[in-house]
Amino acid sequence: MQGNEDMIFDQEPASIAPRTTAAGLEAWLSGVHAEPAQVDEVPLEEGMPELAEVEVTEPEAVEPAEVGPVNAAEALALALTQGTFSSPRKLVGPDGAELVVDPERNAYHFESTSLKPLAVLLEQPAGEWTPIYSEALSAARQTHPAQPLGRLRWYAGLIATPGILGRKLSRGERYKLTRWPETEREYPKHFRLAKEMVKDYATVDDIVAASGMPYEEVVDYFNACFADRRLEAAPKA
Repeated sequence: MQGNEDMIFDQEPASIAPRTTAAGLEAWLSGVHAEPAQVDEVPLEEGMPELAEVEVTEPEAVEPAEVGPVNAAEALALALTQGTFSSPRKLVGPDGAELVVDPERNAYHFESTSLKPLAVLLEQPAGEWTPIYSEALSAARQTHPAQPLGRLRWYAGLIATPGILGRKLSRGERYKLTRWPETEREYPKHFRLAKEMVKDYATVDDIVAASGMPYEEVVDYFNACFADRRLEAAPKA
């Protein structure tokens, strides 16, 4: 299927200052990034009439739901989990390397079979995703072997918002891992997290306590498993 469709890849991120830290990203996603305007007090000269009080209004905060993906990784993870991604797309890295996503065959094409080399591409702005058409797609399929799209989806979730729980998840909600990820060979420390998360429904903080791993790493793993549809929320009472 070809052409531009109404999906998350085509949404331009809001024009906001770059977010370079986890704390800054968390503030941005929660809509508290805007600073109130400051008005300096000017001393009055003798005999100078007093000016009317100036009313200072704070900029309207941006709700998280209205904010676009923070980078190409989150754009991919959100589009695939929401089922809004159906046409092939590509991402070109700073060195010219191409990542091609082929949803028709539930696959992706890249020069490396490792996940970590994809970081430099996926950390680019969300708007860097572009459509790819029949001839170029056929060339990508012939140049690099197809790899399971689930692996890319998992990795995109892992690096999309480092240390910040994804916008579709809640810290107070309990989740359970429904099946084991396939990427432990690159991230052996995640075995400990998976072992705890398959037992029963638990919050992020429960898993931090049970595994002894840092909160940020646990959050990233939750995000990755959710992006690959391996995370299930506890049934409502």
